[in-house]
Amino acid sequence: MGKNILVIAGSSDILFQSIILLLGKGWSVYATSRQAINYEHINLHKFHLDVCDLKSFGALEDSLSNVKFDAIIYGAGCVVSSPVENLDEDELRRQLDINLFGFLRLIKLFSNKLNTNARIINLSSMAAYGLFPFISPYCLSKAASDILLRSFSLESGFKYVSIRPGAIKTKFWEQSICDNENNFKNFGDKFKKQGEFLLSNARKNSMNAISPKLVAKAIYRAVSAKNPKPIVTVGYDAFVCAMAARFFPTNILDFIIKSVLRLKLK
Repeated sequence: MGKNILVIAGSSDILFQSIILLLGKGWSVYATSRQAINYEHINLHKFHLDVCDLKSFGALEDSLSNVKFDAIIYGAGCVVSSPVENLDEDELRRQLDINLFGFLRLIKLFSNKLNTNARIINLSSMAAYGLFPFISPYCLSKAASDILLRSFSLESGFKYVSIRPGAIKTKFWEQSICDNENNFKNFGDKFKKQGEFLLSNARKNSMNAISPKLVAKAIYRAVSAKNPKPIVTVGYDAFVCAMAARFFPTNILDFIIKSVLRLKLK
C-alpha cells in the first residue's frame, strides 16, 4: 500500500535526495520549501512554506485538509555561529524560530493528520550532542527539537526518529557562511583563530564531506521500518560524537574538546 509522506524543506540537498528515493518506492510525497524544487513526478506535490510564518502553515494545512500522512519529515534549519559572550539575542531567536519553533508549529497543526502507525522524523545533527563550541545556538536548537519530538512521542504514541548526521557535502555550508557574515564579527581579535577555523572547516566540508544520499537512505529506513530506531547517526564523525557523549564523563569530555580545539588552532 502506498504511503503519504510530508517533507518540510524539500529543496535542501539531503531532503531532495530523500524525495527522489521515496518517490522511487511508489509513495506520494508532499514537499514544502521556500525555494523551488526542480523536480517533477506524478506523485510529487509541491507547496510553498515559510516555517517561521504561522499563516503559511495555516495555508498548507488547508491545502492538505483531506490527506492523512504515514510520515512527516522536518528538515528546515539554519546555523548561527558566535562566541556566547557576544551572541546577539535576535540571532538566537532566529535560530530557535527555524529549528525549534517551526518544528513545534508542524507538530501542533499536523498531529491530527497522522495515520495510526505514522512516525515523525527530525533531520537533526550530531550537534545535538552539544560538543561544539562557537555554534552553541545550533547545538541548543537541535538538542531541544529532539527533546520536543521525544516528549511528543511519549505523549501521543507515535513513533519518532532523530536522524543525526555528521558533516555532509551540501550547499548548507556555503549558505551558513553567508548567513553568518555579521556574526563572524563577534569573534573579534579574541576569537579570531577560532572564527577562521570555522570558516575553513565549513568550506572543506562543503567539498569533501560524505554524500547526502547516505542520509536519504537513513530517512527511507526510518519511514519504512516497522520499528525504527529512535536515534540514528550517519557518518563516522557522528558515531564518534554519540559514543563520546555516552561513555565519557563530562569533565573528561570537556578536556578532550578543548585539547582538540587547541590542536586545530596551531
